[in-house]
Amino acid sequence: MSRGLFSKRNIAILFGATLVAMVVVVAVAVGLGHPNVPSDDVAVIDDSSIDMPGMFEDGAMSKANFDRFLLQTAKQNNLQQVPQPSDPQYKQLKDQAMQSALQIGWIVGEGERQGLDLTDTQIQQSLQQIKSQFKSQEEYEKARDQAGLTEADVLVRARLQLIQNKIQENVQNSVGNVSDSDARDYYDANKQQFTQPAKRTIRVIQNKDANAVNQALAALRADDSAANWKKVATQYSTDPTSKDKGGLRTDVVPGSFQQPLDDDVFNAPIGQVQGPVTTPTGTFAFEVESATPETVQGFDDTTASAQGGAPTKVADQIKTQIKSQEQQEALSSFGTQFRDYWTNLTQCASDYLVEGCDNFSGSNPTCDPSKVAQQPGGGGTGCPAPVFANCQEGSAATGGQPGQLQCTGTGPAPGEPGSFKPFVPVIGGAPQGPHPPGEGTAAAGGGNISIPGPTGG
Repeated sequence: MSRGLFSKRNIAILFGATLVAMVVVVAVAVGLGHPNVPSDDVAVIDDSSIDMPGMFEDGAMSKANFDRFLLQTAKQNNLQQVPQPSDPQYKQLKDQAMQSALQIGWIVGEGERQGLDLTDTQIQQSLQQIKSQFKSQEEYEKARDQAGLTEADVLVRARLQLIQNKIQENVQNSVGNVSDSDARDYYDANKQQFTQPAKRTIRVIQNKDANAVNQALAALRADDSAANWKKVATQYSTDPTSKDKGGLRTDVVPGSFQQPLDDDVFNAPIGQVQGPVTTPTGTFAFEVESATPETVQGFDDTTASAQGGAPTKVADQIKTQIKSQEQQEALSSFGTQFRDYWTNLTQCASDYLVEGCDNFSGSNPTCDPSKVAQQPGGGGTGCPAPVFANCQEGSAATGGQPGQLQCTGTGPAPGEPGSFKPFVPVIGGAPQGPHPPGEGTAAAGGGNISIPGPTGG
């Protein structure tokens, strides 16, 4: 078997549309009864519109379909077969597969609930987008087969990815435009973000011996040329950052020195040797070579974009930032409602109980929800972070390295729009689990989210 094709990149592309687990589930009563789970099923979601070939039929997932998905999940984790039930890895893998399978069903049900209208053309385009990430049709087919997927399975994932994207778009589009007054309020409350402090370029002599500083002052007042500063600093200064540079220090901002030296530096005229000035760390002589005053970007000023694009107004940048944050909050709020609604409709067979089943008691968690996401190499016992994963190979255009997989995360608690995180294997990690209230939204302020993936390569 070619392990080159059975790689993190190829597996992630084919499994990239699978929703990995979310955050804490809070049961809510919606006035509905709970479905019974037939003996040949592993779970029933009380919504007959949930149909996915090979997975769900009328909201039910059969044991046969789950066993297929369990094998696919094993291959996703670089295992060629499902471990025996006596193997400790078996329960971990089964729980991971069960959680992912339920959430796939939820996403399909949510798409129906929102009345999303997907055309065959759109689904085929989504499928072609998956295939286009492979160098050839042959590479795609080998990776598909080695992952235990059929063409119909990949088509299901293409459909799922399309549903996820449309749900996210709907939530984000529900956030209106930011008004001028809201942007102005933000500017007034955070003016320090738009302020560039005063800066000075100076030459300085530092020494705990005041007599040495006085000798340096005498020499500099006779000749304060750059050449003499270099000679004097080498002889008399003990400042390790400047003594070999003629005492030169650039981009000095307020607060760089102890008082009274700090005030003296920013009050002194340009081109005049000053000193001696004594602080708790020593005695100083200095001369200001240049000074840049404090500047404040105005609300209507135009500045260069942080992303290197065309210059934009400060006001517009603020509006974009506020809207992005409001979209994150809307996604987080949607995620809570989404989990509550669908958990309440989900019943699982006793041997398949996991987070997401309304009849799950919450005992014997496979990871510690009070801790942060697991680190590469399997360190720690924290639950992996929630994310919808969509992965592709890095390139110079995306700021990544060729051959290194990059993933964008979108979902109830995503990273900022456009953010990505290098694909990180979870070696020996626990399956996705719950997070305590509040932690699911911790990344919404802008941090990237780690994406759990298959082990090996």
